[in-house]
Amino acid sequence: MRRVLLGLACLAGVAGADARTPAAPEAPRLALTLRPGLAGDGGAIGHVDVTLALDAARAAAGEPLVQLPHVIFNVETVATDVADVRARDAHGALPLAMRDSGGGDEAVRAWIPARPPEGTVTIRYRAPITGRTASRGAAPPVELRSEASAFSGAGMTFLLLPPDQEARYRLSVAWDLSGLPPGAVGVSSLGDGDVAPVAPQPSARLARGFFMAGAIGHYPERAGGGAFFSAWQGAPPFDARALMEWTARLHARYLSFFRVGEAQSYGVFLRHNPVNAGGGVGLAGSFVATFGPRTDPDDLKLTLAHEMFHTFAPSIAQPAGLESSWFGEGLAVFYQRVLPLRFGMIGVDEFLADLNYHAGRYYTNALGDAPNAEVPRRFWADTRIRTLPYDRGSLYFAVVNDSMRKASGGEKSLDDLLLAMVERERAGRRLGNADWEEVLREALGEDAVAQFRAFLAGRPPLPASDAFGPCFRRTTRPLRRYVLGFDPEVLTAPRRIVRGLIPGSAAEAAGLREGDEIVRPVPQDGIQGNQTELLRLRIRRDGREFDLSYLPRGEVVDAYQWERVPGVPASACAI
Repeated sequence: MRRVLLGLACLAGVAGADARTPAAPEAPRLALTLRPGLAGDGGAIGHVDVTLALDAARAAAGEPLVQLPHVIFNVETVATDVADVRARDAHGALPLAMRDSGGGDEAVRAWIPARPPEGTVTIRYRAPITGRTASRGAAPPVELRSEASAFSGAGMTFLLLPPDQEARYRLSVAWDLSGLPPGAVGVSSLGDGDVAPVAPQPSARLARGFFMAGAIGHYPERAGGGAFFSAWQGAPPFDARALMEWTARLHARYLSFFRVGEAQSYGVFLRHNPVNAGGGVGLAGSFVATFGPRTDPDDLKLTLAHEMFHTFAPSIAQPAGLESSWFGEGLAVFYQRVLPLRFGMIGVDEFLADLNYHAGRYYTNALGDAPNAEVPRRFWADTRIRTLPYDRGSLYFAVVNDSMRKASGGEKSLDDLLLAMVERERAGRRLGNADWEEVLREALGEDAVAQFRAFLAGRPPLPASDAFGPCFRRTTRPLRRYVLGFDPEVLTAPRRIVRGLIPGSAAEAAGLREGDEIVRPVPQDGIQGNQTELLRLRIRRDGREFDLSYLPRGEVVDAYQWERVPGVPASACAI
């Protein structure tokens, strides 16, 4: 969604320069052209023809030229569906052999050239849009999807790219919309229409980008320059333009909060989600938000505040992956309500509802004391583990924020620690837990470091009654634990066959049986935080399909919540 257009490099020498000094080599070109086409019946978009032009392609004998995982973030890619992959280089046709490596979720399909390529290599293939929903359960909305006279999908699910995705190129994205009806528009995470960033970027920028084209809505009405834009596929059940105007204002406030100098653009994509409406995923310089027929735009505001925060916030890279998600996701949940309240963009009731949603989900979580090291292994398999980085992380940061404010007499807060980590990252440092411990130790002493290590070991954080300012106080409410009623790993399998049914559970009482097949994917993260929402299953048993629903709840526990302090005005509620 970048609006930066490609500028031609000036290769002329500078007067007075030493002609013997070699110029820095120009980054090779990686040019992507996308041509969506209609299905045979002339209705929906049925495929995307992809052309990739790659300068200085490197592939030793027997090594991949391009590749695509079979599964990415629990989503099946088009790796096994792509048709007729062809390549040419300076010598003409370049034969490719297909090879699979790895297994299970680690499987990768690669295309191997018959000889070392020379010069510019052009690769062409067709990515069919199958229309499969996420068959493996919980997954981000990145799959290639055709709907409402448009298509969308993340590059990681349909782009064949060189194996080294950190290698830098002069990237470009071009759209050939001649196969679509008049008025079609193409937008990507790099920007509107045909775009190319000036500075070289890793090819991962394409893999982690989002692409949308066809009959789509747009904010601003038609893009020009600017730091924020949005595109949406289909007809959201709310005023998408008004929601995007709100998001654009928040984006501008984030730029100021994070002390951003030269602002890069940021984009939001909206599309329908038949499985887990209201969820989304953050990608490179962009966010994909989803909606359903009952989606409340006020709920989406906090989701957008969360994901846009990720664009500016630092991330801990050591340890890599989900083991460090407590930091990025915990910060984002904490600030998704704090900053909009501070900026006057949400009300006190919205703040309190979001705080209690996450607190309620955490303090009823039977796995709330699982060590952080368990998160990567069980993240996709169990919603109770998957929500820990968000819920437990945000409550931990509430404790730290409260400690900072009280230790400094209100002069400092978590903001200071966050910005200290931002500065370290901007200085080129690869952040790790040790960096967080250093800023903690400097601000709050060794006890804060010990508390952090206990948090990673699974100790539940408990913010003080007044941790969210004088406007709120802590209380308890009787809430019921989330209990799926059978082995949660069932929901991550391609065929969801019920096993591990818990005797006496609501699932058993509703009529679920061992060996039943759950036909449709099942969203859980939102239901886990909603005490009254039913879990609705489509069951296949003995060749017959039927619907079954139940309230997935178990024992009652006293869960911590917060409430308004009577008599304290709303003006005192910002923290």
